[in-house]
Amino acid sequence: MRAFIAIELPVEIKNSLSRIQEKLKIEPLKINWVKPQNLHLTLKFLGDIPPKQLNEIKQIISGITRITSGFEIKLNTPGVFPDMAAARIIWIGTDQLPLELKQLAEQLEIKLAVSGIPRQEKTFSAHITIGRIKSLLLLSDLEKVIDKIKTAAAGLNWGFDCKKVTLFESTLGPGGPAYTVLDQFNLKIA
Repeated sequence: MRAFIAIELPVEIKNSLSRIQEKLKIEPLKINWVKPQNLHLTLKFLGDIPPKQLNEIKQIISGITRITSGFEIKLNTPGVFPDMAAARIIWIGTDQLPLELKQLAEQLEIKLAVSGIPRQEKTFSAHITIGRIKSLLLLSDLEKVIDKIKTAAAGLNWGFDCKKVTLFESTLGPGGPAYTVLDQFNLKIA
């Protein structure tokens, strides 16, 4: 089964991001916008895992979340991966990474590596993928999209308290991925 660990977004933030995506859909650009129900902040992509490893993964997540305090996160910064010249992903992130979030992601990497889950080679980046670029865009078009997202984000409060972590299964289909909650883990109350 294909799985990942993430932080779910409040419905209000998903709806707000969806409204921005709708406004950007009128642009003649080849961007696949992530469905509102699929918006999340990935902590760790696990890839294909054997079902027999699921309990061990749950125990690791539970052990980490029991000692990690909940935290507040504010989404406010749009960006692209890997860079503006070769953009493939449009995202919303934060310019104020909470220490607890950074430590949570680091602990998941360390403890899951012991369990045989390969470590992520890139440094953790707290972000929500909102769109996938299907063909290279002119830099000027991409800059317009990012500016529109910045303008929309400037007047919104995309802050929320993170109190739990969710383990998802991802099933790929013709209409895109479908996510199923496998388990949820509460963070320690500070």
